[in-house]
Amino acid sequence: MNILALTSSYPKFDGDATAPFIASITEHVAALGHTVHLVHPEHADWTRPRIEGNVHYHAYRYSPSRAWTPWGYAQSLEEGVKLRRRLYVLAPIVYASAVRTCLRLAAKVPFDVVHAHWLIPNGVIATQVSARRDVPLVISLHGSDISVVERKRWLERPARRAFSRASAVTAPSDDLLERASRIGARGVLRLLPYGADPAQLMADPESARAVRKRHGINDGDVVVLGIGRFVRWKGFDDLIASVGAARVDVPNLKLVLVGDGDLRVELQAQAGLLAHGAVSFAGMVTRDEIGSYFATADVVAVPSVHADGYVDGQPNVALEAMAAGKPLVVTDVGGLPALVRDETCGLVVGEGDRGALARALVTLARAPDRRAAMGAVGRARVERELNWDAYVEHLVQIYESAVR
Repeated sequence: MNILALTSSYPKFDGDATAPFIASITEHVAALGHTVHLVHPEHADWTRPRIEGNVHYHAYRYSPSRAWTPWGYAQSLEEGVKLRRRLYVLAPIVYASAVRTCLRLAAKVPFDVVHAHWLIPNGVIATQVSARRDVPLVISLHGSDISVVERKRWLERPARRAFSRASAVTAPSDDLLERASRIGARGVLRLLPYGADPAQLMADPESARAVRKRHGINDGDVVVLGIGRFVRWKGFDDLIASVGAARVDVPNLKLVLVGDGDLRVELQAQAGLLAHGAVSFAGMVTRDEIGSYFATADVVAVPSVHADGYVDGQPNVALEAMAAGKPLVVTDVGGLPALVRDETCGLVVGEGDRGALARALVTLARAPDRRAAMGAVGRARVERELNWDAYVEHLVQIYESAVR
């Protein structure tokens, strides 16, 4: 099949940690022999070649300067949700340029299906292309797109129009599908959990030792790892507070946070109130390095919360932790509880319950055998069903159904 895919985020170069799950989806579809033409916003840091195997990249321009490319790639949203005010003027230019790029491509390539990652803006853009070229449309929801529509009611009309055109709508959690239904999604709504690749998360012992040395981690320390953008709904403020409370019972408990974002200064100030070395900030790390951080961890925490009308759909870090054989501590929001079935590969605590989160960390910190058993169960489940091969197999079936 020839697939026209639209995205707002993608790894801009090898090792870039921007939306790696979109790259995993794209590359696995292409590995099956399908040709993917990926349309994305231009970015000054983009260094990928025009063609990589069966993946063709097409950047659309929206800025008068190639050095000023603020759209997409998780940089155009304030605290992850609100479009930065200075970028509102770019929205119609982005829309027009993306539609024009897609239509030019569609005039040259006989596409079988259009696949939009994120309802806003790409689902709306893809609706125009789908309608004008009479090509079936598949929309994949990833979380922030639904939140934006819920916050900006004037976006409901174009969102409904996109949903009405779509042959299928996918989402990684039931929560996202239910919210999409309230906005107007109808027809084929498919739950499609993300995947992970255990082989990509392998780390050599030397690199793991280097991470431990970099963050002052001693042999007897128990390491809690948190990974993600520093935005309110990730719940990292709860995690820092819970680690502080848990250290009363487990003084050798340490937290390593990987990522960056608008709340970095606030989180660093909060961590500064704890004992020196209790919390370490790694900043942004490349995809090549992330396996070393998982190897260093004893527990991976994903303390997502509802904030500003937003909540995680299914954070891929949870699946990657399972793939790396690490036990989880998660909150009962979005698609997280479904991953930790009956607490076989981790513990589930109430959303925003810092006391329960601290107790869960203490429980696992004191039980190395239980941690190992949970990690083994999680890894086996990823190898069996929650991997990118399985995801793409279902996605291609959705494509084929849409074409029929």
